[in-house]
Amino acid sequence: MTQNETLLLGIDIGTTGTKCAIYDLKGELVAHAYQEYSMIHPQPSWTEQDPHRWWNAVQTNLHNCFEQQGIDSSRIASIGLSCTNAMTLVDEAGEPVYNAIGHHDKRADPQVAWLRERVGEDLVLRVTANKLDKGSFCLPSLRWLIDNRPELVARAYKMLMPSGYIIQKLTGKFSMNRPRMSLTSLSDIRTGEWSREIAKKAEIPFSLLPTPYDPCDIVGGVTEEAAHITGLKAGTPVSAGCLDSVVATLGAGAVQEGDVALTIGSSGRICYIGSEPIYDKRLLNCRSPYQGLYTILQTTDNAGISLRWFRDVFGDAVQQKAEAAGLSVYDYMNTLAEKVPAGCNGLVYLPYLAGEKSPIWDSDARGVFFGMSLSTDYGAFVRAIMEGVALSMRDCMEIMPAAKKSISPIPLGGGAANSRVWCQIFADVLNRPIVRLKSGETETLGDFIIAAESVGLTDVTRDFGKKLAAESEVLYPDSAAASVYDKAYQKYKAVYQNTKTLF
Repeated sequence: MTQNETLLLGIDIGTTGTKCAIYDLKGELVAHAYQEYSMIHPQPSWTEQDPHRWWNAVQTNLHNCFEQQGIDSSRIASIGLSCTNAMTLVDEAGEPVYNAIGHHDKRADPQVAWLRERVGEDLVLRVTANKLDKGSFCLPSLRWLIDNRPELVARAYKMLMPSGYIIQKLTGKFSMNRPRMSLTSLSDIRTGEWSREIAKKAEIPFSLLPTPYDPCDIVGGVTEEAAHITGLKAGTPVSAGCLDSVVATLGAGAVQEGDVALTIGSSGRICYIGSEPIYDKRLLNCRSPYQGLYTILQTTDNAGISLRWFRDVFGDAVQQKAEAAGLSVYDYMNTLAEKVPAGCNGLVYLPYLAGEKSPIWDSDARGVFFGMSLSTDYGAFVRAIMEGVALSMRDCMEIMPAAKKSISPIPLGGGAANSRVWCQIFADVLNRPIVRLKSGETETLGDFIIAAESVGLTDVTRDFGKKLAAESEVLYPDSAAASVYDKAYQKYKAVYQNTKTLF
């Protein structure tokens, strides 16, 4: 294939929707489709997803790209995938035996206590460079299934994450990429292999753990059956893919030691590239797609999902006005937020709708609007959500000294990059220049880079995202707004400290 003919496909399976994006070798998006779906909450504090929805979304997206957008699937040279954190057990045919348990899920307190006693937090931290926690890492969820649904575990063949589930549907192979393995509490961060010691002490059947792969490894080719279902060409190479946070950081251009990037999608993540893991229980550590590098990250569970929640619950209040203005509800929300002064006249939002990971690690925390008055309007609530997510990221950055030392502008990708006002809020809250990436689709852009490297396409190098970031708009902090947010940050911290005993 010549450069003009070659295309690459990125698939990102997210918490609330799946994206499929097709790029040419210049990084230009030539086709894109997205399918939204809802999380499942069978009981309070339980959060699940139906894996069938992921596969259905991929099929629908691909048919959209091929049939409605006119893409010739034979031009696709390789496929890269990324995904959210949701653990599912499948049988030998690759069919789920139970819904996937997502990272917002908080059911496994007894299992965490049991693991602390039987395995030990010190061992888990030493081997994985991460703490032991429910939801964030799949080991407690897997133990919950063993303890509560042993008949399902008896039917299970492998444990998979969303990207591994889709890869199995495409290739028939069971796999997990090493960056994603980093957040299972079952793998050695140094070797990238499953820890037999942890698995044995946690009484996890080792046979459930799929074959590890590096992100750029080819797991297999698209099968004839999958080609018939999706419209892809049989034999198209499928790479092992990557953890969504890590691949989004790659797509944003953070690929060298010392680089920092923000990704604000359903969850919010601030990532730092280091040559060593940082053994601090407040941080998350993952293997990088590249040897000798690690992605150290902080994550807030409820970033873009906070705005989506507000849209779903209260969007009807402005739906007609948005339609009259020829705008989506989200775009209309942006126009309202722009009219509200920094600090929202004292209104503060804590984005803890489903507990929180970094940096408070409090699964009982809940969302709070504090400081409402008779003058508080719809736009103030929207802006307070945007500010609350940014303040949460500032809270995360406070315990990442290496990231704080960096003076370079911080690239910001994810859905929030579509909102200029939100990007400016991040610049003002963090008091750092923010690169509003031209392509907020950093996950699929990172998938594109992985896909290219997996088949040796030298037109696309690992620093491709950095080159694109250099062409993007830079938003600089406003000193007056930054001063307002210094005070708002202290209030944000105080509200949590003074309400956490009530949750």
